[in-house]
Amino acid sequence: MKKIDFTKYKKELLSIGIPEDEIYDFIGDPIESFYQRYFDWCIDNINEYCGRFHIEPAFFYFWDTYKINARAGKGRNAYRIRFSKPYMEALYNKLGRKGQFFDKTNWTAFQNLQKITPNSLEFLMFQSSTIFTFFHEFSHLVQYRGKPFTMNEYPTDSQFSFEKHVFEYDADLNGCGFVSVYIQQFFQEQIPKEYQNDNNYKRLMYLGIASIVITQLLFLYGKIYPFEPESLSTDFYTKEKSHPHTFVRAKYIIEHYVRIAKSNGVKIDYGDTTRNITVICNEFFRESGIFKNFIVGMDKNFDEINAYTSELNAGMENNKNCIKHHIALFGFNV
Repeated sequence: MKKIDFTKYKKELLSIGIPEDEIYDFIGDPIESFYQRYFDWCIDNINEYCGRFHIEPAFFYFWDTYKINARAGKGRNAYRIRFSKPYMEALYNKLGRKGQFFDKTNWTAFQNLQKITPNSLEFLMFQSSTIFTFFHEFSHLVQYRGKPFTMNEYPTDSQFSFEKHVFEYDADLNGCGFVSVYIQQFFQEQIPKEYQNDNNYKRLMYLGIASIVITQLLFLYGKIYPFEPESLSTDFYTKEKSHPHTFVRAKYIIEHYVRIAKSNGVKIDYGDTTRNITVICNEFFRESGIFKNFIVGMDKNFDEINAYTSELNAGMENNKNCIKHHIALFGFNV
């Protein structure tokens, strides 16, 4: 993967009219290498896929703001994906160092897996979170191709639009599909052959989907920020706000992730996956009641969650702007 000269890239961003105060220049940041590595990955993927989907020119950059976690949009001159600096820092603070999470557990199997994993399992969790978010936002560029728009990865109280909920559903499926495929590739290419067994395969797959659920809960409960957002509400809803509720999103994301994995021969099922997500998330949120509240909310609203998921799926099938109908352009099955 090529290292991108951010100083030169920033000049290109400014030349197309992006305000300088919207661009976070990570050069000199204490975690510059962390930013650089992910920035290079994003640019590599934008360069690979934007031409195929006819969404050019397209750019990626970081934004020092608490207004959003991530944003996709198109202005007069270009398509853009932005990640907030607080989002990156929150993930780094929780997952930025090897052993930061897993050394605190008594999970011998994961600790043994840590010893044979390039980088760390914590970094794999970071990758799973940010791969999901990147390809979620990328989906919005495709859905609104040719039209000026802005979509934020943070629910707001804006007027409800079923089409926008459908687009979020479609984008979520695309993002989690990419994580599922990435974890499969990671197992096949990065884990030594003598350790490539079904149990290790499943552990990595559980870690990938748990990372997405953790990210969704960090967003829902405002834990990306150093302060609690003023309008924070976790109350369940269906046809309200800019995004489907996290309970709905988590259910269909897990289902799709498992479906993609099984179609590629991974021996996991929904029940076993949810049990392992519970173990990982309970440990991650051990010092708060976040995950327990999540489970109670999922159980309490189970029927409504399933019913609304069916509505969203039908909406996606009938909306040809959804990336689901153009997925073959990626060149592999997501």
